[in-house]
Amino acid sequence: MINKKIICLILICFIAIFSTSCTKNGSEIDSENQSEIITLSPKAIEKAKIKSEEVIEKEVESTISSVAQIKSDEDLRYVLSSNVAGKIIKDNVKLGDVVDEGMIVALIENPEVIKINASALRELHENNILIRQAQNKYILAKSNLEREENLYKEGISAKKDLLEAKTNMMIAKDDVENLKRRNADIQNETRELLKVYNVKPNFNSNSINSAAPVKAIKKGIVTKKNVTLGAIVSPEEILYEIQDLNNLWLDINLYSNNINNVKLNQKITFTTEGAKDKVFEAKIDYIQPLSNDISQTFLVRAFIDNKDGLLKPGMSANVVIKNDVKEQKPFVPLEAVQQYGREYFVFLDLGNNKYQKITVELGEKTPDGYYINSGIKAGDNIVVKGSFTLKAELFKNEFNEED
Repeated sequence: MINKKIICLILICFIAIFSTSCTKNGSEIDSENQSEIITLSPKAIEKAKIKSEEVIEKEVESTISSVAQIKSDEDLRYVLSSNVAGKIIKDNVKLGDVVDEGMIVALIENPEVIKINASALRELHENNILIRQAQNKYILAKSNLEREENLYKEGISAKKDLLEAKTNMMIAKDDVENLKRRNADIQNETRELLKVYNVKPNFNSNSINSAAPVKAIKKGIVTKKNVTLGAIVSPEEILYEIQDLNNLWLDINLYSNNINNVKLNQKITFTTEGAKDKVFEAKIDYIQPLSNDISQTFLVRAFIDNKDGLLKPGMSANVVIKNDVKEQKPFVPLEAVQQYGREYFVFLDLGNNKYQKITVELGEKTPDGYYINSGIKAGDNIVVKGSFTLKAELFKNEFNEED
């Protein structure tokens, strides 16, 4: 009698368990989701050309998307100042102009040049007077020597008078030569002083090119200028900032959960609003070792080749970093996925003409399908053709229930 009661209890439990659940391909059907199960007749399945296949896994190359800012390369920026204190008399460039190496961007009137040249002229004038005086003394000394030589030959003058006349003549001659060398020294010294300012002296007049040029050191674009015609400037003042825009920085912000998935020399692609139809390529050249305390992000920088000039500092960019970490994910054809509002779902083939709606989280999209982050797994049998018919049937049933 006891054995019969035990057997009855076991049968009752088994029936209860079986009635609340069943399995297909390892997926459970909850009694609460019975409203999302559709049953079709074999004829309806044939008419809708419904086809099911097992889900397979494929290797997906994951990516990291972020925003970035295009900046000028600070290592390629330089400033220009005047070598002299003076007045700005010419400004040859505007903001945004391209300058070449050696180009004169401004002229500074240099009073020091005028002062040096005028001083040389004054010294030369004074020295020329001394030369003429010395030449006159030499002429007199030479004439006196000739007279003493004649008197000595006639026995009228003493020998010591002849020697004294010869000495005076030689001294006068040396004075002339020394003063002439002084003229050459003044001219050479003046040339060296003015060479610093790239100016040649004028030993005939006070009229001299006193403009000191400000020259570009290398090619670049004028990004800043502090120049006003007529203003007096000093060598300490910065007149221009020149930036080489052939190479730029792309500063990318990454959160800590992504920073370990990037490395140096990793390839990236990016697009900008300024050049919508072009996809640019670069590689990671710098990874910030510490995060920003405020935003808790890391700076990742790529150097950009901008020889075509399409990119400008200040532009924003959308960046895609190809992650070297590859993973396996379930993959389904495009036609298998249906959408309602913000929900994406597929239909699980339960067998016996039954299909269940399964909500999925979509991953990466390809031209022929989607990688699935969650909702289904490899081996599940899902509808790959005719799922739209099931969607229509599902929502027809729901609307009928509401009525």
